[in-house]
Amino acid sequence: MEIIRVLNTNAVVTVDKNQHEIIVTGPGLGFRKKKGDSLDESLIDKTYKLQSNEDSRKLQEFVMAVSEQYLDIAKRVVTEAREKEGLKINDVLYVTLTDHINSAIERYQSGIVLNNVLKSDIEKFYPKEFSIGKKAILWIKEETGIDLGDNEAAFIAMHIVASQTNDNNTSNVQKMTELINAIVQIARLHFKVDFHENSFSYQRFITHLKFFAGRVFDNATYKDSMSEIYNIIIKQNAYVYSGVQKVAEFIKKRYNYILSVDEAFYLMIHLKRILDEEQQNTL
Repeated sequence: MEIIRVLNTNAVVTVDKNQHEIIVTGPGLGFRKKKGDSLDESLIDKTYKLQSNEDSRKLQEFVMAVSEQYLDIAKRVVTEAREKEGLKINDVLYVTLTDHINSAIERYQSGIVLNNVLKSDIEKFYPKEFSIGKKAILWIKEETGIDLGDNEAAFIAMHIVASQTNDNNTSNVQKMTELINAIVQIARLHFKVDFHENSFSYQRFITHLKFFAGRVFDNATYKDSMSEIYNIIIKQNAYVYSGVQKVAEFIKKRYNYILSVDEAFYLMIHLKRILDEEQQNTL
């Protein structure tokens, strides 16, 4: 293998058999090396292959500027998310998370601690991502001796959530979380019920709201040809539909997004399932 770019003492860029650029790291891998030199493959510790050339170049810039420890932690997060939790993670997480970890540690060393006001909601609505975030905090502590705490675990979780969306934007994750929380609160107040958050129906409801919130901020509409039975379901479930109307009014006013027939139908189905389950629990 031939070195095509030296990033630092321990990281270089080479190409695979398909001539796709890959970043490889290992102790002394780039020491006194230059473009065109042969790569000592016995020194390779880790390999990073990103599908997008743009993301690969961005990551190369970060590797030149920050510790490989942070890149390694980002890779462990990606692996945990993809292989153990089955999340569909975009390669851009390598870039955004490496940068975030570097910035978080710099803030910590400067005595700056950020409070994540969404921490409890992130933990509640995105338990898989938050769990990975907490593991990342432990890995950071193992590597650096610095404990960034649960607020940063929530920020890392937001990056993981963002990497599953179309725009990879954490600000939209904040908006999505606020929207999910608002819909839950509207339903809770309208139906005068305290949801059992560990119930299967509630978890399915939250999963539906995650996808729905994503569609709101992507300005996309879900269509599944449910209009034929929609009016029948409304007549049979007028009380549940009254809650859906409140949610629809809120979303139109706040986000200028109009619920389609199909969106309203599935929201009503999930709410009915939860209310039926709550009613059974009170018997």
